[in-house]
Amino acid sequence: MAYISLVALFLTVTNLVPISAIGFVPLLFCAWRFYGRSYPAFIAPLTAFTVLAIVSTLLYDPQSFVDFDFYRRDGNFFISYAPIFAGCLYVHRWDLNKVLRTFFVFAIIVNLPMYAYYIVDNGLLSIFIHPEDSFGSYFIARNAAGGFFAMLFCLGVACYLQRRSRLLLALLACNALMLFSTYSRGSLLGAAAVLPYLYFGRKRWMLGSLIAVLLMASIAVAIYHTDPTVDYMGYTFSIHNQDAKVANLNIRYEWLWPRALAYFEQSPLVGLGFGSFDDHIGSIASYFHLFGVPSDVVIEHSDSHAHNSYLNILAELGVVGLALILSFYWKLVEWSKQGAAFAALADGGRSFAAFRFVEISSVCLLVMSATEHRLVTPSNVLILSLVISLLLAARPFKAAAFTFDPRVARKANVVNQRPAQGVTSTR
Repeated sequence: MAYISLVALFLTVTNLVPISAIGFVPLLFCAWRFYGRSYPAFIAPLTAFTVLAIVSTLLYDPQSFVDFDFYRRDGNFFISYAPIFAGCLYVHRWDLNKVLRTFFVFAIIVNLPMYAYYIVDNGLLSIFIHPEDSFGSYFIARNAAGGFFAMLFCLGVACYLQRRSRLLLALLACNALMLFSTYSRGSLLGAAAVLPYLYFGRKRWMLGSLIAVLLMASIAVAIYHTDPTVDYMGYTFSIHNQDAKVANLNIRYEWLWPRALAYFEQSPLVGLGFGSFDDHIGSIASYFHLFGVPSDVVIEHSDSHAHNSYLNILAELGVVGLALILSFYWKLVEWSKQGAAFAALADGGRSFAAFRFVEISSVCLLVMSATEHRLVTPSNVLILSLVISLLLAARPFKAAAFTFDPRVARKANVVNQRPAQGVTSTR
């Protein structure tokens, strides 16, 4: 089963053939292993969010579960996060530092021919003249490519922190150029946010402040652009601008974000239904202005989202859904910090790169999600969820008196331990 996750990880380099989605397969064969085991603290909010999404879909449109387009678009949360649950069911004893370093080198090398062809054909700075000529590599959409390269950049940084080398620096530079050429500004912002987060010590208050600012800014922009004369539940918005990037931003700020806010206002507690944002809703029965039940609904599984994960979740699952997904990432970052601390100071660096990647890529993902549809998109999330899966399934090479069990969220009591030679410090 571990090889399934490994194959899926190496195939996250493309979504033209979505084989990377096979990370859920262990769930089909080993589900009985869930019982009688211990799990990290982040599993609880993730499980609760999954249950909420399932119940919401059953109430809103149960036929979605037998529609393939649902999993590709509105329901891609299930594809993106299923590997995390799968990691609770199988075991391996691989050196994840070597695995992730190999994957990073592979991902850059496999993209180099495509990028070289792109540079020869378009040039490095052509995106400022023709934004539509951005680099997409093996991905259908440019935002998908940008999100992947941003997450890959986080992986390269994590590998470099574990073992510094000129080769990794050169590959990181190539990675940065590829990310730049996607012209995905949200992805560039997410990758850039990782560097000050690392430099200033990865404090919990920094993460909390970051999430609060992103959430408040998203809501403030949506309120500012809301036009009280527009029926966001039924009106179709269109805008024409010769600059494709400017038109794209206008559609988001002037239509998609206010529409998401209007959905949220109709049912602030649990939203209007999982996958409802792009549907045509005829009427809504409101109960105490806290819970809304839509009717006369025309279901459409499309790529139309709020282009802001926080607002999209508020629209479909309300404050309950948003609180659960943010709780998941809050606990996930803490768990990965503890794991990296133990690996650096007491475990000879074992799995350090994997834990550090989970931490900084989570921060990157949270930042990107304020301007893009990222928290549930497979091209962005799968690389993270598959690494978490491999971490949960990791077992020590041999029995030791004191080991960090990835399945249990315990404090890494290693303050008085000396870091192993060649391994970076917890900072």
